[in-house]
Amino acid sequence: MSLVERRWVTGLDLRPHSHGAINFTRWLHAHDKGGALTFDGLHVVDAVALELPSAPSKTELVGAARAAARTALEVRGAREIFSSVDVIDSDEVVETLSSAGELRITAGLILGRRAAGEDAAFIRLGKVARRLLRRLPCPVFVVPADLELRHIGAGPIVCAVELDKGGLALVRYAERLGEILEREVHVVHVVGDNTPVGFAYVPETAWDEAHEHIHDRGRSQLQTWLAEAGLELASSCPHGRVAPSIIAEARELDACMILSSSRRLSTTERLFMSSVGSSLAAAAHLPVGIVPPKRA
Repeated sequence: MSLVERRWVTGLDLRPHSHGAINFTRWLHAHDKGGALTFDGLHVVDAVALELPSAPSKTELVGAARAAARTALEVRGAREIFSSVDVIDSDEVVETLSSAGELRITAGLILGRRAAGEDAAFIRLGKVARRLLRRLPCPVFVVPADLELRHIGAGPIVCAVELDKGGLALVRYAERLGEILEREVHVVHVVGDNTPVGFAYVPETAWDEAHEHIHDRGRSQLQTWLAEAGLELASSCPHGRVAPSIIAEARELDACMILSSSRRLSTTERLFMSSVGSSLAAAAHLPVGIVPPKRA
């Protein structure tokens, strides 16, 4: 059994208009023709709700949440997809979900983000998704809050890679998931936009030539990397800012999801640079899976 063919846990967000995670689970189930994937639903009741004025007892609150979870799944035609649906209360929602992801039988966590697909909200991920992406107890898939089945493209799994061992492991993971879902894998490696600023005395044509040279070199390095790994996959090498370029490529390809690995940035590093995976998860119109090195 591969790391993909295990239990997937879907975090059930019972707020209005937050059905994206359930719909992505429906899509995975529908495209898993061989029945390799199993799904469990989990809703964590934040214990702070018990401290609200006129709050019911713990038993009543958890019971009401369980009924709401069943209703949410039934409305989406998803109740039969889940092997189990559990509702628990916890003082630490992130800790509880992280513990579920750390179990060896867990292949991935599916979470809804706060923002909708085309929403320009300032806060897009939400604190639970943001913190889980820092921990990455297992592959974490972040889904736009309002994702519908029609939003998921008919095209490939877009796999955003760096040309290193981590990128190769991510492609292997994508290939296995692609086999299960009967989708091709398209590898994307972005050549960064390192346009110098403040050199007005250098002709623009010189920078254009330099950019073209860098782009050509990036394409060549990508093809060499694929060949040395024995990978015969479609690929592209756009030039520009990393996350926007990957999202644009996914739109062009009518992709079904985006996969990225994690650089495991420290707290200090996060002050000076952004995580590509987190940036994709916050901005993409599609589900984005961030795969930790140990699981890729």
